Amino acid sequence: SACVFFRPSGQRRPLPNRNAMGLGQSRPRVLCLHSFRTSAEIFRQQVFKFSNVGASLESAGMHLEFVDAPYRCTSEDEEKVYPVVKQAFPECTEYFEWYRANDDSTVYHRLDETIAYLEKVMDERGPFDGMVGFSQGGSLAHLVAHLQATGRAFTRHPPIKFLVIMSSRRSRATEHQSLWEAPPPAKLPKALVFYGDKDKAIAPEEVQRLASTIQGAEAVCIRGSDHRVPQLSEEHVRKLVVFVQDSLG
Repeated sequence: SACVFFRPSGQRRPLPNRNAMGLGQSRPRVLCLHSFRTSAEIFRQQVFKFSNVGASLESAGMHLEFVDAPYRCTSEDEEKVYPVVKQAFPECTEYFEWYRANDDSTVYHRLDETIAYLEKVMDERGPFDGMVGFSQGGSLAHLVAHLQATGRAFTRHPPIKFLVIMSSRRSRATEHQSLWEAPPPAKLPKALVFYGDKDKAIAPEEVQRLASTIQGAEAVCIRGSDHRVPQLSEEHVRKLVVFVQDSLG
């Protein structure tokens, strides 16, 4: 299959074959990270059913790997899931978090567990050439790239070559501020960042601040779009495909 799940339990659940050509290890592999209190399945539907991002990446020859975050939401947590998420994905009844910020967003609870979990995912399902993330997943992909480039984590894995980030902010945790205050490390991957000018969850200025921490990153505004995985114009599809292919050399 061109796409697979990696569950926190380590079990793989196959997805429908979306592209019969060049499947498996021969294709560059992309790790796909979902948003806060959603899931791998929800993100898969967001990029394929509600957007053309998934099809665009597959047309560029990518193999997409979707993973659930290691923390499964409790019934109490599930009551706080955005109603629009439950309405759009009624068959998806499990929700996951990569981390949870404290009230002033200076501490990210369970982030260490998530980093260790992603190290295991990379061991068992990698190596990965790129990462794609939306909202909290994009923030996490951005952080993973910096932790790897500065030698703080993921040192036993090949360098990530590219990031595709959608509607995400850089980490606000106190422990990461030194990363943003320092000059960007030389070994960071290339980055393409999409955001909506109508996004009320993460302001465009916050997305632009994230992009500023990666030298050469391009921030692309999707006019009229809010906090969602965007539907790309033909121009933006070409930009994404060329970006990914150029990043792989």
